[in-house]
Amino acid sequence: MTPNESWGDQNDSVSVASRVPDVSIIVAVHNDEGWIGAALDSCLAQTWENFEVICVDDASTDGTLAVVREFQARDSRVRVFEQEENKSAFQARRVGIFEAKSKYILFLDGDDELARDAVRLSLQTARSEEADLVGFGVEVIAASGDHPRRFESDLQHKQPLLVAEEILPGLFPAGKVAQGHLWRYLWDIRLLQEAYEMLPSDLQLYRANDLPIVFLGVAMSQKYVSIDERLYRYWFRRGGSGGSTVDRAAFRFYLSALDAIESIEGSVRRLALERGESNGILASYESAKLSVIHVVLRYGERVRADEQMTCLSLLVDRVGPSDVIRSAATFFTSGLSYLARNRKVLEAPVKPSGRTVLITAGNLASGGVQGVVVSQASQLLEAGFKVVVAVRTLNGLVHDLPVGVPLVEISGDSSGGKISTYLDILAEYHVDIAIDHWILYKDDWPFFALAAKSVGVPTIGWLHNFALRPMFDFNTRTSSLTDYLPLLRQVVTLSAADVAFWKLRGISQAVYLPNPPSPMLLDRPQRSEPRTLPSGQPLRLVWWGRIQQHTKRVRDLIEVAASLRDLEVPFELTIIGPDSPDLTSAQLRELAANRGVEDLVNLPGPLHGDALVDALEDADIYVCTSAIEGYPLTLIEAQSMGLPVAMYELPWLAVAQDNQGLVTVTQGDYRSLAREISRLSDDLTEYERVSRASLEASSIALNHNFSELYSDLLSGALGDEFSPEPSIEMARILLDRAIDFQEQNSGKELRYQKRILGQLASEKKDSDKIRKRAAGYAEKNAKLQNDLRRLRTWIDRLKENSQVQQQELRRLRGWNSKLRNRLSSSSATND
Repeated sequence: MTPNESWGDQNDSVSVASRVPDVSIIVAVHNDEGWIGAALDSCLAQTWENFEVICVDDASTDGTLAVVREFQARDSRVRVFEQEENKSAFQARRVGIFEAKSKYILFLDGDDELARDAVRLSLQTARSEEADLVGFGVEVIAASGDHPRRFESDLQHKQPLLVAEEILPGLFPAGKVAQGHLWRYLWDIRLLQEAYEMLPSDLQLYRANDLPIVFLGVAMSQKYVSIDERLYRYWFRRGGSGGSTVDRAAFRFYLSALDAIESIEGSVRRLALERGESNGILASYESAKLSVIHVVLRYGERVRADEQMTCLSLLVDRVGPSDVIRSAATFFTSGLSYLARNRKVLEAPVKPSGRTVLITAGNLASGGVQGVVVSQASQLLEAGFKVVVAVRTLNGLVHDLPVGVPLVEISGDSSGGKISTYLDILAEYHVDIAIDHWILYKDDWPFFALAAKSVGVPTIGWLHNFALRPMFDFNTRTSSLTDYLPLLRQVVTLSAADVAFWKLRGISQAVYLPNPPSPMLLDRPQRSEPRTLPSGQPLRLVWWGRIQQHTKRVRDLIEVAASLRDLEVPFELTIIGPDSPDLTSAQLRELAANRGVEDLVNLPGPLHGDALVDALEDADIYVCTSAIEGYPLTLIEAQSMGLPVAMYELPWLAVAQDNQGLVTVTQGDYRSLAREISRLSDDLTEYERVSRASLEASSIALNHNFSELYSDLLSGALGDEFSPEPSIEMARILLDRAIDFQEQNSGKELRYQKRILGQLASEKKDSDKIRKRAAGYAEKNAKLQNDLRRLRTWIDRLKENSQVQQQELRRLRGWNSKLRNRLSSSSATND
């Protein structure tokens, strides 16, 4: 359709000025002198002529009004209204909406512009689709040419069509930053007028003043469609956009954005009541409110350091600490350090010491941590506590909790949503203290600790691995843990070396406790007599856990097997457990085949219950090749069955101290490990001695009074022996292991760099091939172009020949006609 084709009265004989306009463009202005001219030029340059421009000046103190008046004098489609005192853009737009003559409304800020087809394309879409709300794309531009691409992407519409109750959650999805800009849409005026009528007529909003009307208007829309064309030109950091806050006064201004979202809460609840919660209006509103809070938080982080706590207090006083935490967890995770530094503002008084404990974990699937959770719940019950277990997912349940212990899910679509559920659980079960077993496995754990502190519930965190694990993993988690472990009342580790490490890092509340017995140990009697090796049978070796290479070095088991074969030791090795992302049973079988021991290695997969116990009871020696562990429960389980343990040394382990049931060799030395296993198999007396020592070590590990230990932990009465000061011996272990891990990682980094260089070399070869191919294509293309030019020449020649032939044919036809005439004349004469 051309610009002058009509949907109604566009082409009739009535002058444009006297028609009812198809669209009203509302421009609220305040001190926009520098760019209002460009904004109005973009309006008057529209390809669709039948519209009006309503400029509402909000008491400008510069030359803005004079510029607008000049445009009004030049073009009768421009109408001007004045607010004698500054009442906010919210009120200026209200004036424009109730003065508008058209059915459809577009908005333009005084420092932005419209694309030339904005009116035509949005109007045609609204009419053809019978939509009361049309979304379109936004072009973000900046004087410097540089603007946030993600911001521009967020402004684009993602949904092509929504109807009725789909619209609000589609345009204000829970967990997403609220995009409350009026100028992203063409509106049916009815939506806007009804939205304004739901609010006080004298309401003035100076921050986020689009959001209330956008939210209510969207909530009442019946059909929304969007188009890809970018019809709005948003100038980044021009006029009132962008800026910085550096003091308390400026922060108070940004804090007023909450006036906007809170002003519609009553209206939103009425709409929800009228329509029912099926349309998710309250969820969208709650998310939008958290989105506004996060914007205020971002400004708060930019306040001068000496005023940050004061400004955060202003926000907390306004919305409450839990909303601040939920907002940051959902939209501003990088603001965690800001909240942690000023955590005193978020804390409620600690509850009086009570008897209800919440234990949290990721899941209750198979795994050592999950076994500890179940066992800990039993021990706390025995000590007289009420216990609730909360997990982040109920998928893959393997463990059963003791009778009387509720299992609940920390559900939610985002971290903020999960925190809301977490707070509900704390309130519903009247929790007095929380124990979190997941802080090594989920980076958002500090938000949960802060949320619990905001309702007076302290958190105890359990670290289930050696303190140097982040260094072993080649990541930076040590720094983040150092920053956020102070949020916890107590940090429970598994060894004196761990306590030394964290105390040296400034975490004074670090303690160590043994892990409780696993469910497997609790369900079966402890062996009393040591094992003896049966004669005439192959030595039966066993390993169980998760088949994982990075930490457990399971591939080394195959190398141990190959070394035992070379030593001519009769044996069979059973490797029990599920696959992991970095190693599978199939890969182990392939390695065993390559090393010639496939007939000596058994891989039954994961076993549970009696099947696992039977497999372990049939074994003679437990082999451990782990590179790093915190408290390997499998080791205690093996020793409780009287199995001697042959392993790589893990000198920091609490259970390894004075444990004579362990035969250890240097990390990674699988040949020495095989020789130690061979020695045990040859010396029956030594085998029985080590088996007896295993039973003694397991008896010590299992006979702790866990009920008393946990009662002391929860009351803060643990003895000093559980929180020793760092010693030279512990420092030496930490230093030695840190160097080992660093050197291992240096080798990995070197191999990684070589691999990258190899990839780059390969890519260069590929690039050279591509260039050669491109050159070949260019040569072929040049030849084709030459052939094409020759073909065109031939065609031109044929055309020329054809023209000559046509002329010759016409000449022959003329001669033929003349000859016919002569013959006719001659015949007549003869007659």
